[in-house]
Amino acid sequence: MMDTSHNTKLTGPEITGLWTQYQSDSLNLRVNTYMYNNLEAESDDIKEIFKDAIATSEKNLSQIESIFKKEGYTVPQGFTSHDVYLEAPKLYSDGFCLKYLHEMTIHGLSAYSVAITIVTRKDMRLFYEDKIRDGISLYNKTIELLLSKGIYHRPPYLPNATGIDFVKSNNFFSGFFGDKRTLNGSEITNVFFNLKKSIVTKALLIGFCQVAKSKEVREILKKGLDIKSKHIKLFSDILTDDNLPAPQSWDSDVTDSTTPPFSDKLMMYLTGFLFNTAISYYGAGLGATMRSDLIVQYERFILEDLKYAKDWSDIMIKNLWMEQPPKAIDRKRLGEE
Repeated sequence: MMDTSHNTKLTGPEITGLWTQYQSDSLNLRVNTYMYNNLEAESDDIKEIFKDAIATSEKNLSQIESIFKKEGYTVPQGFTSHDVYLEAPKLYSDGFCLKYLHEMTIHGLSAYSVAITIVTRKDMRLFYEDKIRDGISLYNKTIELLLSKGIYHRPPYLPNATGIDFVKSNNFFSGFFGDKRTLNGSEITNVFFNLKKSIVTKALLIGFCQVAKSKEVREILKKGLDIKSKHIKLFSDILTDDNLPAPQSWDSDVTDSTTPPFSDKLMMYLTGFLFNTAISYYGAGLGATMRSDLIVQYERFILEDLKYAKDWSDIMIKNLWMEQPPKAIDRKRLGEE
């Protein structure tokens, strides 16, 4: 018999997806509320979008809490009011705040798109359909406002095709020796958007390095900043070698404030999240790349981010900042007790 009841227990992917989203939404709520409170009076258009983002996070958290309680699962701790100091001075420009919200919306949409393909229960599928609709709405609002303000850097354009062509030589895959071909559309797409994400991460880390309380945390954040600076230079060089434009830097949109608006725990978690998602996006770029030199670069980038993730996790575990995600029963240990 096929079980179509909503009373069926949540599967592993379903409970893990909800748990992970609770972490993200509780973080987004704290960061977005701080940014909203520091927007300039004349930024009413940006404020309206942040209001929507805050309301969406509050709705998501309420829905997830309700599901957890109904299913008998412990509600995660996530991030609370103790992880944000709303009275802290402005750390980022209004334009950067809007850009940050846009990039985080992209991450959310990517996560929702994967989640809806691995959940089973109908109520869970409807839940993620709703999240995708909210994400698309927020994406459209942020990109339209970025465009209207002239601070959205469009990807490079490609010339109109004059006919159908085929690869005629293995030199198509070469990138180190001989006549290196120009980037194809797929390679441009991945390099450009990985570069944009790295630029936002770098600006965010510049601010975090200024305000982190712990010397140990500042050191790991500075290490992450150095890695992203290196990746930005190499990605930019790849584009400029083919006379293609690189996105603008957001470094100057960080103020000189040294008052921490967030806890070290929150800043570390967000940094780790951005590095982990970068690994996924680099992997997508690697899979779509046909030039050997780009393949090697992506492999290096992934390895560097993986090594950084190890250092990051050591500090998170040491400070008890890493909440335990849902896991399977350890039946071997049960049998030994």
